[in-house]
Amino acid sequence: MTEAHDTDHQNSETKHVAKKRTSRGRRWVVVALALLLVGVAGQQVWTLRLWEGLNKEAAAVVTVDSRLEALEAALANQQQARQEIDSMRQALQQERRVLQLDRIEERVDTGWQIWLATGDSKVLVNALKDGQGVLTTDSTAAAQALRLAMSRDLVEIKSQHMIDLRETVEQLDGVIASIDKLPLVQDRRLPQSEPEVIAVPVAESDGTMMNKARLLIAGLAEDLWQSIRGMIRVQRLDRAESGLVAPEQRVFLQQGLRLLLLDARHSLIQRNTATYQQTLSQARAWIEKYCDGSNALVKTDLATLQSLAALNIDPAAVSLEATRAALTDARAALLGESLPATEMVASDAKPANEAKAKGATE
Repeated sequence: MTEAHDTDHQNSETKHVAKKRTSRGRRWVVVALALLLVGVAGQQVWTLRLWEGLNKEAAAVVTVDSRLEALEAALANQQQARQEIDSMRQALQQERRVLQLDRIEERVDTGWQIWLATGDSKVLVNALKDGQGVLTTDSTAAAQALRLAMSRDLVEIKSQHMIDLRETVEQLDGVIASIDKLPLVQDRRLPQSEPEVIAVPVAESDGTMMNKARLLIAGLAEDLWQSIRGMIRVQRLDRAESGLVAPEQRVFLQQGLRLLLLDARHSLIQRNTATYQQTLSQARAWIEKYCDGSNALVKTDLATLQSLAALNIDPAAVSLEATRAALTDARAALLGESLPATEMVASDAKPANEAKAKGATE
């Protein structure tokens, strides 16, 4: 009985230990399952959060891409606007340079016209100098070539004797005013020599009729001799014969001289060199032929006419060809024209030459 009781007791203890072990295994399984569930849940939560972060990052990337696209579009617009601004700035600079060239050409032409009208070269010289000053800041090849051309024309103008038209006209007017005062050749008189006294022997008795008759005959002979001497004129044959004018022709001679000098004055204003030289030469020839060359006024007028005839009134004395050609080249370079400068200068100079020839013929 005792052994059976011990056996049962042992079996019960064994069963109790087995039950305890089984319950502990179940607990550990439950704990493991719980931990597994917690891990899976945490992983799911982490995955969800990671997905949300990825979505947010993707949205941020899309936003950044859209912003980049907007920035690129704005940058493209800015570049286009900058290009348009640069093109407008270049167009304005080109227009400003063309306007500068137009102003320079206008001032040079104005100075040229003033020189033709008055003979005063100051305006022309100042126009060339001011044009050089304006082109100082322009470093283009055409501008520098234009500056060199202006320098050459300035040197040419300074090297020549520029006439003062006002002073020249005043000198001609002075000669014209003195025409009526010029003495002619026939106005000149030979110096009267003292009459020679013929010694007549006087007899002792002065009261006789014979002596009185002799003295009377001697006086008449002396008067006759002086009259004959006054009628005779001695002249050198190796000199040109002086022109004698009848008293009634004196006015016509003076008016002819006046018309010649007025024609020379008109030709001087028109810059007609041929007519100017011809009329002055003819006026000098008439004064030398018909007027008294020993008179101081005649000598002064002849010297004045000679100095006036030595003046160069030809407009081509100052041509400004270098400046005009350089202006044409600079304008063609700015505007992109392909027309050669020589052809343009020739076409521009043709009307001026035709007008000059027309004035010379008139």
